[in-house]
Amino acid sequence: MTDPVRAAREKLIRAGLTGAYQADEAVPDLIVRSWRRSISNAVEASGPAQRYRDVDTDTLLGNAAVPVLDRWQHQLADTGTTLFLSDRGGSIVDRRTSDSSERRRLDNMHAAQGFDYSEDAIGTNALGTSMVEKRPVFVKGSQHYSHALATNACAAAPIYTPAGLVVGSIALGGPIQAANPIMLSLAREISQQIEERLRSSARPQDLALAMSFMRFSSSQRPTIVLDHESILANTPGLPYVNVASHVMLWELLNAHNWSSSTTLRRELEGTMLEITARRVSDGPRVHFVVHFAELEASLHPGPGISGLLKEGADPASGPYVAAPGQAIAVIEGPSGTGRATAALDLRATWGASGAAEAFVVSAGLPTPWDQVESLLQQGKDVLIRRLENAGSDDFAAFSRISDGMQRRWATGDRSGSLLVTVCSDDASAGVRTLIDALGATVRTVPLAQTPERIPGMVTRILNEVDPGSRHTMSPAALQSLVQWNWPGNAAELARTVTNLVRSVNASVIERRHLPKHLQQAPPRRPLSLMKTAERDAIIRALDATAGNKSEAAELLGMGRTTLYRRLRQLGLDSGEATI
Repeated sequence: MTDPVRAAREKLIRAGLTGAYQADEAVPDLIVRSWRRSISNAVEASGPAQRYRDVDTDTLLGNAAVPVLDRWQHQLADTGTTLFLSDRGGSIVDRRTSDSSERRRLDNMHAAQGFDYSEDAIGTNALGTSMVEKRPVFVKGSQHYSHALATNACAAAPIYTPAGLVVGSIALGGPIQAANPIMLSLAREISQQIEERLRSSARPQDLALAMSFMRFSSSQRPTIVLDHESILANTPGLPYVNVASHVMLWELLNAHNWSSSTTLRRELEGTMLEITARRVSDGPRVHFVVHFAELEASLHPGPGISGLLKEGADPASGPYVAAPGQAIAVIEGPSGTGRATAALDLRATWGASGAAEAFVVSAGLPTPWDQVESLLQQGKDVLIRRLENAGSDDFAAFSRISDGMQRRWATGDRSGSLLVTVCSDDASAGVRTLIDALGATVRTVPLAQTPERIPGMVTRILNEVDPGSRHTMSPAALQSLVQWNWPGNAAELARTVTNLVRSVNASVIERRHLPKHLQQAPPRRPLSLMKTAERDAIIRALDATAGNKSEAAELLGMGRTTLYRRLRQLGLDSGEATI
């Protein structure tokens, strides 16, 4: 006998997404919408779920759901139904069934922990479709998009966080013979019980963050709400959320003088983005709301230049605007501040292809100026590093070459550019005079003055020294790097990250892996004399007890809970919070 539901599905597939299609009355509109999405995503319908990944069960969702699942598994033991819990990505993170034959049947169709049951992966199914529709759904038999699931019936409901975000879904499923409308009511009840546990386990600061998110977020513009430990994002804001952006924004927003303005507007270097931020003091601790907006393409500051445009700067008049090139570009700043990187980033904004030839001026060693001049005449870009080391002979050669470059560009021959890095304070009087005449195209500053650059620089260094992406940096470790004052500037940061990649075997570099001086780096916000003394006493107690917090608390004469709180407040918390 022909299955009318399956026939309706095949009819829709033949008609295609743009063709005329009259839905069969036997098929709910919700199912037809899901079928259309499945067709649009080119979902393979002939086999079971194929996408698989290891899942983490030690999450907020898992911890809230386990007691609820334990209780309902016992109550449903004789019904032949199975409980499924999925994360927000659609992967099954928990499955509860008391029947061994049913367990084998589900294993055969890959309805097991780790397999992806999002709509994108396997099409119409209760777990995935309930999260897309943001409502409880019941999917039976041929309503499933995949033929492998046609013998099943499943009811599911999405699970919401206190902030109103879908964090996963819960489902009751079994053979189609066991289908019962009450399954939908039970799924809704179980999801509400898990949501209640999520609310009761939330900290006051998390609830305050959630309230701000619901108040300020919009489905239309990218928005995030963040504090030191957590970050919430609406769907348009998700592309802007990662460990580096969290740490960078937190540092940037805390450094702003909010007493002078209640709103901060700032362009993010290396992007076509502008942020609008406000400080929220409601709740147990301060947090921030950040909106993102696209900039005009003509103001694009170019890819990769480390750091942010200075607050209030006019990007159209600055060095970061893409240009066809220039005869001589001077990158001026202290040694170790990333001058060479800034030079190459500036060159990238010109659309230059291929590598620039680089030469280092060293005191007491000859510089091949004839080769430099020859390359420039061939139309090649050349980078001269550390011009502050130039002696009298070097100065004469460089002056001759720079004069020639300017004359050549003045006549219209604009092939080949000369990029120069220099620290004027360390240069001879002649070099300083020449550099002053040329004018600095880019000025680099010490990392201590621009800590918001550090997360992006760490990402770049990791990409260079760890091309296989074997390592990532935990938020706590990255925050410690931001707090350090980096007397050796970018060079010291590069050495530190490179050494960590070589010495840490774990895939995640955590704060405990950092050198001791970085683990104990004080917060950038100045501490009072009392807090400084308290911080030093805690560090000494932790050293004396080999990091044992219980023993350190006893040595300090305070409770362990009090010590944990002070560790967080003083920037000594070694907890590896995740985003």
